[in-house]
Amino acid sequence: MSEWRKFGVGKLNFLLVMPRIVNKVGDGYSFPLGLPYVSASLKKAGFQIYTFNLNHHAGEVEYLMREQIREHEIDVVMTGGLSFQYYPIKQLVDAVKSVDADIPVFVGGGLITGDPEAAMKALEVCTAGIIGEGEITDVELCRALEEGRPLEEVDGLIIQKADGTYFTTPERKEIENIDEIPWPDYDGFELEKSFNETPGVSGMNSTRTIFMLGSRSCPYQCSFCFHTVGRKYRQRSLDNFFEELDYNVKKYHINYVCVADELFSYNNERVVEFCERIKPYHIQWWAQFRVDSIDPWILPIIRESGCATMSFGLESADNTVLKSMKKNITIEQIEKTLDTVYRSGIPLEGGFIFGDEAESYETAMNTLNWWEKHVEYKINLTTITVFPGCSLYRNAKAKGIIEDPVQYLKDGCPQKNNTKMSMEEYKDIIQRIVTYPFSKAKTLDEIEMSNVDYDNARIDVKAACPVCGKENHWKKIKLFATNFLPCENCGQRYNIEIPGELLDHFGKNIGLLCEKYGKVAIWGLNYHSVRIFDLVKELNDDRIFPVDSSEIKQQLVLNSKEVFAPKTIKDKDIKAVVIAISAYYNQIALQIKYEFPNVERVIDICSLLDDKADI
Repeated sequence: MSEWRKFGVGKLNFLLVMPRIVNKVGDGYSFPLGLPYVSASLKKAGFQIYTFNLNHHAGEVEYLMREQIREHEIDVVMTGGLSFQYYPIKQLVDAVKSVDADIPVFVGGGLITGDPEAAMKALEVCTAGIIGEGEITDVELCRALEEGRPLEEVDGLIIQKADGTYFTTPERKEIENIDEIPWPDYDGFELEKSFNETPGVSGMNSTRTIFMLGSRSCPYQCSFCFHTVGRKYRQRSLDNFFEELDYNVKKYHINYVCVADELFSYNNERVVEFCERIKPYHIQWWAQFRVDSIDPWILPIIRESGCATMSFGLESADNTVLKSMKKNITIEQIEKTLDTVYRSGIPLEGGFIFGDEAESYETAMNTLNWWEKHVEYKINLTTITVFPGCSLYRNAKAKGIIEDPVQYLKDGCPQKNNTKMSMEEYKDIIQRIVTYPFSKAKTLDEIEMSNVDYDNARIDVKAACPVCGKENHWKKIKLFATNFLPCENCGQRYNIEIPGELLDHFGKNIGLLCEKYGKVAIWGLNYHSVRIFDLVKELNDDRIFPVDSSEIKQQLVLNSKEVFAPKTIKDKDIKAVVIAISAYYNQIALQIKYEFPNVERVIDICSLLDDKADI
């Protein structure tokens, strides 16, 4: 095994590991592109690179890392991810160090870039962090390791020194020409294994979905947003994008492309050219747009090219809040664009996020009232999560709202009150946010359920669209996810209610959990999990404790039940926890493992929909 004194003597073996973000191996997920891009750059530079994707390999992480490290005689491990993925990354770093404490571990991505020192302190045993884009930094880092040069010579790093303090090297400039970056190393991270299931978010309900980038960063500086790859907006040439698409279509036979840019484009000429070039492929695609850059004449072009969903960052229906957020849009522009897109028949999605510094009870109600008047758009309702790096985060630290940035990461970046509202006022707003999607919005009248996949929490459903009457058949729909069902004819979208038969199974299984463990916590509240407290009588049991890490959601009342902070799990010696937000199962499960070792059983809420669940 490697030790620091052996560095500089020649070629090293590097292992790049993608953290486990799925709740179980085999489930679909949004394939991250950061590590595949870095891997491609390192391989092009001639380094000996091994790759491993924990999302496709079952088993304990420590065991899997021991196998990889020993089989390939690994000298250096590299990984990365976003702030909300702290626990999967922490688990991976700890696992490597438990196998061999002398192996240096380097971490990159939004977790490090957002607040480098806080992230390093939270990870504890990380050797150094990569700040910003990693393609050039990691090549120079690996070269310095092989040549035995000081890491302080590499720009774009935060380094843990021997005395426990941290040193940050000069900032690295953004990569100007992103056409020069090699295409992602999809094969190295076993992309093919993700194709059997759908991502199951944002209307992406197709198998063989691939994620591609057409640009990096964004020209806007919204208060709640942090650009992990730099502040400068850079667009990839369409020639380069479609060269990669040609390759991906031929190699992977893809059905759907998620253009995973922060902003797809604000130039209509580029959009038109993109549409003309993607149309002959006869595949569907998804992208994010701005409401101030859509002209009505372009919508038929977008629809005919195969666009499955136009996603919009809306954020608020109040101009005071939009100005505070630095969105550079108005409610009048939102109204005009959503009306024209809706009438075009292209499925649209967007969200209102409550909790800006300028948010008052009046501005929040303005947004909710607008939402109710335009309920046909099915705009998502949620609160702002203040991620490290954005201006809201910096302000919250300065004001003492976030007192301990390290603990804030460990707590999962819980939502706090950054607004002008009292907690009582916020409580009222939150109660509306989590109930409106089902109490105010039109849902499908009669659903015919078939082909229930309990292992991956997906179902096939049939139903007639209440707007146009079209009979739709939606396949592999992920339950308890921020997802929607779009009508293939008129584009109207619907939230899916959990079918009554499955809720009956859930109620029975909750009862069995209470009998076996005495007390059960239900961790994580969104409109899906709140809804079941109204529909499942077994959740009224005094042994059931709703839990959420957000101090905002702790103000909720669920069918006369108060919502508790996670520490209640320890205080009340709760032995079983049901994670109710399935998309974050692995992150929350690891948080429980680290913080509440007294818990004996952690279970995904979707597992309890199975009549034959292992209780």
